[in-house]
Amino acid sequence: MVESRFVGMKNRGVYETPGGTILHIAHRAIESITLNRGVINLKDSLMPRFAQLTYDGFWFSPEMEILIDMVKKTQEPVNGTARLELYKGNCTVTGRKSPNSLYVEDIATMEADHGAYDPKDAVGFIKLHALPLRIHAGLKENSKN
Repeated sequence: MVESRFVGMKNRGVYETPGGTILHIAHRAIESITLNRGVINLKDSLMPRFAQLTYDGFWFSPEMEILIDMVKKTQEPVNGTARLELYKGNCTVTGRKSPNSLYVEDIATMEADHGAYDPKDAVGFIKLHALPLRIHAGLKENSKN
């Protein structure tokens, strides 16, 4: 890979971390069942900044302190076991479990969910969720006239 160094020069480098890759995949598998979508998306959106600060040597900067505190908070519920299969350079998650899993089998289906979901509820949700889009479309239509 060719990268842009902090001081502005280009440099070629090869980085291999098979153990780190395996741990990362296992950790992400547990995060996927213990964190909600919003937390995962927020954390993922901030990781490039975390990586850049680390690469540039700003581990003890105020920005990094804030990011570390945020990451620590996201990791509070993350614990469990991930089962992986390693074969010919590939790492595949074959199972995961956690006492803090947000996956609840009884409500994971919309058919036999023991009353957790009623299709009639979707109508109101869809209307509210689409409200900003309808307002935007109305404004666009009015500006054409």
